[in-house]
Amino acid sequence: MSDVPGPSSAPPFSLTKAAENYCRLCQLIVTVCSDLFRFVLMRYIEPANLRRELDKNKGKLLNIIKNNEKRQLLYPAPAGSSVKVQDLDLTLLYIILRNVCNIPQLQCKWGMTPQNGDVSMVACIERIRIQRNLIWDHRSIGEIEDPDFQNIWQELKDNIVKIEEQLFGGDMFRRRVDELFICDLSKSEAQAYVEEFQCLQDTLDNMQSQTSRHFGKKKARLDLIEQEQKSLTMQMKGIGAKKKARLDDLEQHQNSTNEDFIDMLQETEGHILHVLQGRCTGIQETTTDNLRKTEENILNKLQERMGGFERQQSSMETAIARLEGLQQQQTAMVTHLTARMDGFEQQQTAMATYVIARMGGFEQQQTAIATAIMARMEGLQQQQTAMVTHLTDGLSKLEKRLEDTKPLIPTSTIEVPGMDDICHISVVSPDKVWVSDLRKLQQVDSTGHVLRTLDDEYEYMNSGGGHTVSVEGDLVFIAKVRNSVHSKSFGRLGRLYGIRKMTSDGSITTLLTLDLPNLSPMCIHSSHINGDLLIGLYSRTDGRVMRCDGKGRKIGDIELDEEGQRLYKHPLYITENKLNGDIVVSDLRKDALVVMDRSGRHRFDYKGHSTDKPFRPKGVCTDILGRILVSHKEGSRSPVYHISLLDQNGCFLTRLLKEQKEIFRSLCADDKNNIYVGFEDKIKVFS
Repeated sequence: MSDVPGPSSAPPFSLTKAAENYCRLCQLIVTVCSDLFRFVLMRYIEPANLRRELDKNKGKLLNIIKNNEKRQLLYPAPAGSSVKVQDLDLTLLYIILRNVCNIPQLQCKWGMTPQNGDVSMVACIERIRIQRNLIWDHRSIGEIEDPDFQNIWQELKDNIVKIEEQLFGGDMFRRRVDELFICDLSKSEAQAYVEEFQCLQDTLDNMQSQTSRHFGKKKARLDLIEQEQKSLTMQMKGIGAKKKARLDDLEQHQNSTNEDFIDMLQETEGHILHVLQGRCTGIQETTTDNLRKTEENILNKLQERMGGFERQQSSMETAIARLEGLQQQQTAMVTHLTARMDGFEQQQTAMATYVIARMGGFEQQQTAIATAIMARMEGLQQQQTAMVTHLTDGLSKLEKRLEDTKPLIPTSTIEVPGMDDICHISVVSPDKVWVSDLRKLQQVDSTGHVLRTLDDEYEYMNSGGGHTVSVEGDLVFIAKVRNSVHSKSFGRLGRLYGIRKMTSDGSITTLLTLDLPNLSPMCIHSSHINGDLLIGLYSRTDGRVMRCDGKGRKIGDIELDEEGQRLYKHPLYITENKLNGDIVVSDLRKDALVVMDRSGRHRFDYKGHSTDKPFRPKGVCTDILGRILVSHKEGSRSPVYHISLLDQNGCFLTRLLKEQKEIFRSLCADDKNNIYVGFEDKIKVFS
C-alpha cells in the first residue's frame, strides 16, 4: 500500500448550520489548540534549546514518527539546523509534549482517558486529543448538529482555559475561543480550515498506518522469538531431567557414605570414653593423697602460730592497762579546755551576728542597685543590637544596589555615515546591527560598514521602534510598498502598512497587511519567549497594542485597563521583559512608560523620578536581569538627555548616563548586557 494519503472522503462543501459547526471546530483545533500546545511546549523547552532537546531524543522520536515529511521537519538537512515552534502542527506538538517535555503524569497517563475531576496538564491535553478524534468521526458528512457541537465546544474550551490558568493565569485563549464562537465565518475561510484540519488528520492516519505496519513487523519478530524460546525451554527441561537423575544417584551414594561414617564415629567415641574413665580414676586417687598431706601440714603450722598469738596478747593487755591511765588524764584536760573554748565561741557568735546584720543591709542595697544597673544595661544592649542590625541590613542593601547599578563604561563607537538622527537599533549579534533614522533602514557591522540596505521597493518611514529582530535572527519591520508594478498589482492594499520579514538571505515576505482605518503602526517587537509580534498602533484619539503570532495571525488587542480606561495615547517604542514576560511601552503623548503583564493586565505607569521635570520617554529596553532602561529628555531650551535604570516593578535605581552636548533617543541591550545607544550618526556601545 502506498504511504501517500488518499483524497479526503468528505462530501462537497456547503455552509449549512451543521457544516458551520463542523468548520468552527476545525478552526478551533487548527488555530487555538495548536497555538496553546506551542505555549505549553515553550513553557517546558525554551525555543533556543528546542534543537538540542530534539537531538537528545532523536532515536525515540524516529521510532514513533515514520512519515518522512514529518521527520525532515524535525531533523532538516544539514544536521543542527534550527526548528521553529511555529512550523510544528498539532500532531508533532502532541508527540513532543508526550515524549520529550517530561510533563508530570499525576493521575492520568499519556494515551489514557482522564477521570472526571482530573485537571492536570496531561489530562487536559488528552481530552483535547479525544475531542479532536470525535470531530474527525464526522468527516464523512462534514456536519455536526448543535447538541454534539455544544458538548464538544464546551469540553474543548474548559480544557483550554485550565491549561491557560496553569501556564500563566491569563484569559487570552479564553477570549480567542469566545471570539471564534461568535465571529462571522465565510465559506472560503471555513473551507480552508476544514482542509487544513483534514490534512492534519490524514497525516495522523498515515502516521498511525505506518506505525501499525511497523508494530506488525515487530510482532512477527516477537512471535518467532517466542517459538525459539519455547524450543529452548523444552531442551532445558530435558537437560534438567538428566541432571535431576544424576543428583538423585549422588544423594543415595552420599546417604550410604554418611551412615558408614556415623558408625565409625560411634565406635571411636566409645573407645575414647573408656580410656578417659581409667585415667580419671588414677588422677582422683593421687589427688586425694596429696590433699590429706597438705591438710596435715597446714594444721601443724596453725598450731605454732596460735602459740605466738597468745604470747603477744598477754603483752598487749599490759600495754592496754597503761593506756587506760593515760586516757583518764587526757579526759580531765579535755574537759577543762572545752569549758574555755565554749566561752570563746559565745563571744565569737555574738560578734558574728552583729557583723552579719550590718552586712545584710549593705547586701540588700547593693543587690537593688546592681539589679537596676543590669536592667538598664540590657535595655541599652537591645537598642544597640537593633540599631546595628538595621544599619547592617541597610548597608547590605545599599552595597547590593550599588553593585547592580555600576555606571556605563564606553567600549566602542560605530560610525554610521548618512544617518540623520538615529531613531532605533535592533541587534542581530555583537558584530551586526540594524539601524534606522526617519527614512532609512540599514544593516551595519561593528566598523560601520553597510552590509545591507532595505530595497527601494519598500517605503520605510518611522520615527520610533519600527523594526525588531526575531529569536531566529530575522528582521521584522513596518513598511509600505512604493508605487511600482508590484504595488499596483495589489491595488489599494499595496499602499497599506504591512509587517514584513527579511531572512538572512535577504528574501522578504509579508506577514500581515494592516487594513485598519485611522490607525498607523508606530513600533513593533518580536517576542523571544514565544515568537509573538507586539505592534503599537496610534490614531489621533487613542492608541493600542495588537498581539499576533509569528505568522501574522491576530491574537488580540490591548486597549483598556480593568476600569475601562484607555491605556495608551501614542505608543512610540515597545519591548518585552524576557525575565517575566511584561510588555513595556514608551508612550509619547502620555509621558510615561506603560507596563502590562504577559496576559494584558495593567501593572503600573512610570512617569519619571521626582527630579525629572518634565519626563519625556523615548527608547526603552530590558537587560538580562529584567531591569528596565529608558532614555528620556529633560527640559526644552537646553535639553539634557538621560538613561535611567528601573527594576522590573518600576522603582528607580540610578542614572546610567547623562548627556547635554549630544542628542540620543534610541537604545537596546544584547544577551551579554552590552548597551547600544543611538546618537545622531553613530552608535556608542557601553558595558
